[in-house]
Amino acid sequence: MAKLGNCRAQTCCVNDSVCCNVQLTTEGAAQLIYTDTTTFIINGTIVVENNGPTNGPSATLIVNGVATAVVVAPGECESVTVNNINTISVQATPGTGTTGIISPVTVSFSLNYKF
Repeated sequence: MAKLGNCRAQTCCVNDSVCCNVQLTTEGAAQLIYTDTTTFIINGTIVVENNGPTNGPSATLIVNGVATAVVVAPGECESVTVNNINTISVQATPGTGTTGIISPVTVSFSLNYKF
C-alpha cells in the first residue's frame, strides 16, 4: 500500500525524453531542435543518429550556440551528456558530403531537472 501524507519540501525530479527528425543539406543553416524557456537548469543526454547516404554530410551537434566535438558521419550514431542545456541545434558539418545531398538525422535527448 502507498504511504500517504508524507509530503516534504524537497525538490522533485522530472525526466523526459524527446525525439526529432530533421533533414540536413550541405548548404543548410543550423536547425534549432530545442530551446529551454524555463527557469530550471536542464541536464541531459543527447543522441545524434545520421541516417544519410555515404556521400551525405556529417552532422555537427550545437549546444547553447557552440559547436561540440560531436560530429556524426552518415551511418553513425553518437551521444553526449551535457549540463545546463539552453538550446540544441544540429547542422551539416562544413566540407563534408556532396553538395545537395540530404541526410536524414534523428536527434533524441533527455531533459532532466528538479523543481
